[in-house]
Amino acid sequence: MPSGFNGLNNFIMIFTNRVLVKDFWGSVWTTIKFALIIVPLSILIPFGLAMLIKVHPPGYKFFRAAIYVPGIFPLTATGLILLKMFSFQNGFINNFFNISVDWFGETNLAWFMVGLFCIWGGIGGNFIILNAGLENIDNSLYEASQVDGSNKWQQFRYITLPGVRYQLLLTLFTTFIGYMNLYGQLFILASNTPDQNAMKSAIYRIQDLLMGSSRSFGYASAMGICLGAIIGFIAVLQMIMTKDRKGGNKHVKAYLDWQKQK
Repeated sequence: MPSGFNGLNNFIMIFTNRVLVKDFWGSVWTTIKFALIIVPLSILIPFGLAMLIKVHPPGYKFFRAAIYVPGIFPLTATGLILLKMFSFQNGFINNFFNISVDWFGETNLAWFMVGLFCIWGGIGGNFIILNAGLENIDNSLYEASQVDGSNKWQQFRYITLPGVRYQLLLTLFTTFIGYMNLYGQLFILASNTPDQNAMKSAIYRIQDLLMGSSRSFGYASAMGICLGAIIGFIAVLQMIMTKDRKGGNKHVKAYLDWQKQK
């Protein structure tokens, strides 16, 4: 059957058709809820590790490299290892703790495993960014604060956090955008979970439509554009919140003021 121009009908359908609204916008909300839970953990854990590495404990170079290693492992290989380790029948975890938990057979547990997978695989990139930000803080600020009688909490609040605020914002937005595109982790770990509707992210739902008839391609395209608009809005929000670091003449002005004081 020849195709024709459909105008905005596909967009209208994904906002008015009950089935499409439930499937797509429900999966978008599921993705957002997952991101709201996982993103803070994906930032706080590497931030804590970066704080520990900053004090240069014995062997810190080895641990710094080891923390980044999970980020270079292939997604599929890591997922298959998790499937074997947490297998209900003969998995290492169940056998070692003498338990019988179907980690991928129940919705909440399956989401827990997906979250664990995401945190473990994404911890390295955020760690590198936050560690670089911490290393860039001038140690003289801490020394001056000690002379003024500041305690550790005051140093953390007034020196460390302001010193890495841009790195924290960067990791916050890039991690959130990354999880808005969640697909591979679900496909690998949750393909056999009984309640598949509860395990669908927005990208997963679009991919399902692309596997169907050609009539669904239009809906999938409209959904992809809507999802792209949401991600674009998040990216614009990041630019607005970090714009004082990009461009402008504040550094030039500060330099000229310094020159006048000489």
